[in-house]
Amino acid sequence: MQASVQTDASNSQLNVSDPSQLIVAFEKFGKLSDQLEQSYKRFDERASELSGQLESAQEAGMKQLAEKEQIANQLEAVLNTMPAGVLLVDENGVIQTANPVAELLLEQSLTSKLWKRVYSHSVSRQTDQDLHLKSGRVLRLKKQALENHQGEVILLDDISEQRMLEDLSNRQNRLAAMGQMAAALAHQLRTPLASAVLYASQLSHFSETNKSQNKAVDKVRTSLRYLEKLINDMLMYAKGGEFAEQKFLLDELLVTFNRRIEHRLRESNSQLSIISQLNDIQLTGSLDALVSVLMNLAENAMEACVDEACKIELEVYQQNEYLMLVMRDNGPGLSAAQQEKIFQPFYTQREKGTGLGLAVAQSIVQAHHGDLVVRSQPANGASFYVCLPLNRGEQFIASGQRKIFDSEINNISMSHKSVSKTQSGSSEK
Repeated sequence: MQASVQTDASNSQLNVSDPSQLIVAFEKFGKLSDQLEQSYKRFDERASELSGQLESAQEAGMKQLAEKEQIANQLEAVLNTMPAGVLLVDENGVIQTANPVAELLLEQSLTSKLWKRVYSHSVSRQTDQDLHLKSGRVLRLKKQALENHQGEVILLDDISEQRMLEDLSNRQNRLAAMGQMAAALAHQLRTPLASAVLYASQLSHFSETNKSQNKAVDKVRTSLRYLEKLINDMLMYAKGGEFAEQKFLLDELLVTFNRRIEHRLRESNSQLSIISQLNDIQLTGSLDALVSVLMNLAENAMEACVDEACKIELEVYQQNEYLMLVMRDNGPGLSAAQQEKIFQPFYTQREKGTGLGLAVAQSIVQAHHGDLVVRSQPANGASFYVCLPLNRGEQFIASGQRKIFDSEINNISMSHKSVSKTQSGSSEK
């Protein structure tokens, strides 16, 4: 436009002495000024518009940046709180990111380290997707490749407890199958064994004058009785304390037990005292099963007393709504470690013990909604407490965990004692 003005000025050869030409020139100058002012105004408006757009773009960018930063913080928080280990490995095999769980599982810092070196340092062997670490852990390995070959994400999940439970379950299944097989075999052996015991008991009548033969017959009978007890314990343990319920009196239980233990008392020259003041107490369950519990406790007491004649005391009394049968002996007693294991199946310290007797006895008592526990100190004998609820609605937690049970045992009053019957191994029937 300036060039145009200059051209027009040069072409018109303005005569400053002519007023009309001056007026025309001023009019042109005014128009040009107006055009320049309008152009500047439009330029200023456009600049303001662009500034506003730039400011809006900056605000939007800052907002997006803040949102992305918030998302990144949230992702980092999620990554750090995940129960599994997460590794981000680039295309060169270098670990770029690792959450705290991954470092805890692999027991080392991982960022900027080669994954192959970490793997060879921590892993002892790999089976399928399971990594068996040198520390003993078992991890499940999963990999996911990133787009455009930018690396991969590795997920490490600790399945040590799961594998341990699976191994334990498999072991229990194998033991259950073996138990069923053993129970079936024991049932098949029971009948011929009973016949052998019967015939062996008759042999002593044919060799009363021959001491060596009598000794051999006694050994045969003892061995057969041991086999019979072993088979009975195995069958009872396989049943898990199951029985057919019936109603019977406490006196029937005590009389039956006293009659069945009488022969063993004479053989071992032991003494049994039954102490009870209770009358007409009715129980529900299996009479034979509970008698077997008392027999088992008494026989264990007699076998424990190796240095002196065994003295066994069975005290029976009622404590609140529970019937307590406490069997005490004068044996060597039990240590705290022995008391913790004594009811475990197959735990025994006797050469010919099966380790099933007390486990079976406890399962029978617990099947009667009761419990069987032991209290003992070394060199002071042992006391076994059979607690049976008189009201079948009451039930103890297994293995004497009820505090009331422990308090009742620890606060036994001697006022319950009153001798009602004494059976000695040296006395007559």
